[in-house]
Amino acid sequence: MSEKRKKKLEIIYFYSSLYENEESLLPVVKRLRRKRKDVNVRLVDIEDPENVGLTELYNVNSVPLAIFLTPKGVIAARKSISLSDESVINSILDRIIKGDLPKPKVDEMRKVILGSIQSIPKRNELTELIVNQIENDILEADSEDEVYETVNLHISIINHIIRDLEEFRRTLQARIRRDQNFII
Repeated sequence: MSEKRKKKLEIIYFYSSLYENEESLLPVVKRLRRKRKDVNVRLVDIEDPENVGLTELYNVNSVPLAIFLTPKGVIAARKSISLSDESVINSILDRIIKGDLPKPKVDEMRKVILGSIQSIPKRNELTELIVNQIENDILEADSEDEVYETVNLHISIINHIIRDLEEFRRTLQARIRRDQNFII
């Protein structure tokens, strides 16, 4: 198969025109394409209403975000990095070419963990924010060890948050009038 007809790796770069603009990203894209003939780069502005479907498909809730696809269109990696971070981008692309990414076992771990998380009700915006961060971090983990480290990190963070919130609750409860009912 000729080089022109050969399927390429793809980077879908999600950004917000509130922080970056396509004009400033195009030189970076051109430089990357010049250095890496095996890669297509697609810019997706999350502020553009036409991109809502793509943003939802890839579960984008923060930017910048680079989604790395194999020539078959399988998500190989997902990183919250700037498109100008060439060393990280090249490292990920090289790992995909070598067959080190994607890792089906890690993908399955992430799927199980994220499915469990998504089944838990989120009763307020703070919980939603925390859950989004946990999901993003798990989706970015490239190895089993990284998944376990990410889960352990968030368990520790949640434990600290719970202790802090319990202390706030005790402090606030000490300040309310005794004849008032406390809403749970």
